[in-house]
Amino acid sequence: MEFANINEIKRKANNEDKRFVPLFGNDTFRSWILYFRPGEQTDMHYHLSPETFIVLEGKASVKGLKGEERTIEKNEIVFFGAKDYYQITNVGTEPLVLVGNRSEAFGGAHVTANE
Repeated sequence: MEFANINEIKRKANNEDKRFVPLFGNDTFRSWILYFRPGEQTDMHYHLSPETFIVLEGKASVKGLKGEERTIEKNEIVFFGAKDYYQITNVGTEPLVLVGNRSEAFGGAHVTANE
């Protein structure tokens, strides 16, 4: 059994200027925190395994490769199937904090739209 304190992790991300902070992981599952300052974003990409993101704080634009887009906010969850392209952007004025989960070990493939 493992535990994490989200407030401590947010402080670490902010103080150490980290976007990605691992939480838990093994050979078949991983969980992490993403911390975006206003205007920061990911590249357009996909992963080989399904994943979810839960918004703890902030407001994000989630875009797909075909131009689809939706804004998600605190207490909303987004699911991406394997090989679903997406890009996440903090469109708010405060930090965007997400909890991500994926059914693979840390170090899995990150495939960008340009590859």
